Amino acid sequence: SMVYPDHEVRNCRSNEELREAIKRLPCCTTDEANQKLGDPLNVVMVGKLETILSAMALRGWHETEFIKPQSVWDTIKSFLFGIRYPHSPISALYFQGRAQDIALQKVRGDVQQRIHMRLWLTPLRFHDNLVFIGQVSRDVGVKFWTSRQGMTTHVIDPDVDEARASLASDLTYSQALAKIGYVSITGFDKPRNDRSNLSEDEYFTDGLRVVLFFSENAVRIEEIEVLPWEAPPWDRHRQARMR
Repeated sequence: SMVYPDHEVRNCRSNEELREAIKRLPCCTTDEANQKLGDPLNVVMVGKLETILSAMALRGWHETEFIKPQSVWDTIKSFLFGIRYPHSPISALYFQGRAQDIALQKVRGDVQQRIHMRLWLTPLRFHDNLVFIGQVSRDVGVKFWTSRQGMTTHVIDPDVDEARASLASDLTYSQALAKIGYVSITGFDKPRNDRSNLSEDEYFTDGLRVVLFFSENAVRIEEIEVLPWEAPPWDRHRQARMR
């Protein structure tokens, strides 16, 4: 691996070993100096990179460009005039001192309806598949924000779990999703409503991280296996209603 030296790479051989390793990954993205916590790392993708990217492309996700002055102006124009701009840039967030390896987004109608996702390669492997950790959130607007990366930033929907659910359900239609499981994010065990990201947008979450396993063979929706890890969100809601 170019990102991690061989001695740092850990090949997990069982579902349980992988689950424990994923739980121990950091809760959140950070700023470049690793001083402040940003958005929660709420998605994990396991598979071959080509399989993951082709599944995403099939569902209408685009790779994005990185921040540069022209793209900032294009984002503002897109916001003001409703111009569709599928490659609107994504600012850098950091995982273990590294900006995202891949940034993807899906546009719905206009720039305020984007879901965007940043992915970082982790040192974990699962039966020699790559394990990426990511952050997925939905934009609900643009605000002016002075930082080193430019004047505008996208305001995220505070319900970050909604973007996570949207991503997972979207990918069930890719025919490349074999298994899905949920793990609790360490440090998010107690619900808190006063979390905020690096742009000082508040968010809330049930503290779960979705784990998506990709297959090179076509998988029908009814064949997708739900792993018996944490109760998935739809079960949690049902249990809460029954209490």
